[in-house]
Amino acid sequence: MVRNEPDQSTSDMGVDDRPPWGHTILLGLQHVLVMYAGVVVVPMVVGTALGLGQDEIATLVCIDLVLAGIGTVLQSLGLWKFGIRMPLVVGAASNGIVPMILIGQTKGLPTVYGSLLVAGILWVLLAPFFGSLLRLFPAVVTGTVITLIGLTLIPVGLRLIAGKDPDAPGYGAPGNLLLAGFTVLLVVLFSRFLKGLLGQISLLLALVVAAAAGWLFGAGSLAEVGAGPVIGVPLPFHYGPLQFDIPSILLFLIVVLVLTVEASGQGLAVGQVVGREVGPAEVSRLLRVDGLMTALSGIFSGFAYTTFGQNIGLIALTKVRSRYPVAVGGVILVLLGVIQPIGRLVAAIPQPVIGAVAVVTFAALTVSGIELLSKVDFKRSGNLIVVMVSLGIGLVPTGAPEFYHQLPFVAQVFLHSGVATGTVLAVVLNALFHLREGKHA
Repeated sequence: MVRNEPDQSTSDMGVDDRPPWGHTILLGLQHVLVMYAGVVVVPMVVGTALGLGQDEIATLVCIDLVLAGIGTVLQSLGLWKFGIRMPLVVGAASNGIVPMILIGQTKGLPTVYGSLLVAGILWVLLAPFFGSLLRLFPAVVTGTVITLIGLTLIPVGLRLIAGKDPDAPGYGAPGNLLLAGFTVLLVVLFSRFLKGLLGQISLLLALVVAAAAGWLFGAGSLAEVGAGPVIGVPLPFHYGPLQFDIPSILLFLIVVLVLTVEASGQGLAVGQVVGREVGPAEVSRLLRVDGLMTALSGIFSGFAYTTFGQNIGLIALTKVRSRYPVAVGGVILVLLGVIQPIGRLVAAIPQPVIGAVAVVTFAALTVSGIELLSKVDFKRSGNLIVVMVSLGIGLVPTGAPEFYHQLPFVAQVFLHSGVATGTVLAVVLNALFHLREGKHA
């Protein structure tokens, strides 16, 4: 494995310099290891929550890896007006989990993927103009939305651990709770005692060790891993002809706005780490890749995609600023997705392990939102109102799932997504209090 303190010649390289091939491949693998857990958690959670079989979840994992790999190569190397040409990785956004599950359960996956296609195309077309919308998402709004997304997602992980139906005989089985607790304990211990790269991939290591323990004691089965083809390429329209629904599209467009803010921040952050200025043109190229991969996922049954920040810390740690190892990491992701048994192996991971990793991951997302909110001046008029009203009403569907059940169906589609409700409230309230002031908190 690559050392945390690379040799002087490698650390002196700039963004456009190419390390020797041996170093490039090892460094690329390191980037994959850092981001891998974040990539595979989303298809596992979505597939399980929608009640898909193990084979279907395996297919989702493989599709996700391929699309994430293509997006990473584009982001790193660039092609025409696509890609920031910096060492950034792309992966499935956890922010898209809630609308995928909500729409998938009520209107089916063809509607999910029709909505993703439209949202992705609009994202690409509007990338140059999103700068004007970013002023509607200052820290008080973005922090509130990210916190709300994390708090909304945590119960999804808990249901994977305990079960969906409290009246079912196996709900909250002690064995499942024990396996989930063991997984969280491993995350804590690995994060505390492992250093360097191993510490950075503590979540992935915990998932692997806990899954092995689960299989050893009869939770889950590896019987299907060897079944089926070894090599496979994602085919279009896996779940049938796409269907288009305006409320569902609008729900994903709200997610796109949030992802735009987050991804723009990742672009600015990596620019600071590698010492290269990032302006509107660079951010537009970055956003076009996210939009393109999201649009392609509508055709190939993927997810909402965004530029990740997991590997930015790795760049700061290793001082290797070259974009070429990250591009190689993207190729590795594509290869992992094409090799079908890898997807089936991931799909065989016991649900309590997936749930525990999901809870930790979504809690980390919540902390990211809280961290943003910590920078907000709550003595300034309106900021407290923005946060408390948006969070309070946005969490209604999580705390009381049947709260809106007597309202018209069209209203329910929107209101049942606390993320959508909370986002709109945060933007409107922030505009009410601050828009005329010309600046935001």
